[in-house]
Amino acid sequence: MRAFAAILLAAILSGCATATVCREERTLVTIENTGWYLFNFIPLASGNPSKPNACSCRLFSKTVTLENNMKMLERVMREEGATGIRDLNSFTTDEHILIILLKRHAYRTSAQLLMEPEPAVSEVSF
Repeated sequence: MRAFAAILLAAILSGCATATVCREERTLVTIENTGWYLFNFIPLASGNPSKPNACSCRLFSKTVTLENNMKMLERVMREEGATGIRDLNSFTTDEHILIILLKRHAYRTSAQLLMEPEPAVSEVSF
């Protein structure tokens, strides 16, 4: 019984929201929001989209939505100074644990951020 309680507590505390930016040849962003549900529909814990990448979760709230992922994407765009996006992709995954008792639901979104090119500096001679 203690092992089950420990697993359930770990699952509840592991709902998280993350936003990762990769700046190599292009600027890519990956956003993920996960949550745990009892009997497939009762939310136990979900990521906090207001505080991505922080150790913060929302208890008994359903925050794993496309709308929240888009809000996190807009925040990342502002922080990075992006003027647009391309190749936007979103999908969900479900992992059932203990058949129908516990489910981990994740919403993932990725996109390429488009940056405004810096103006060319021309040499002026007098």
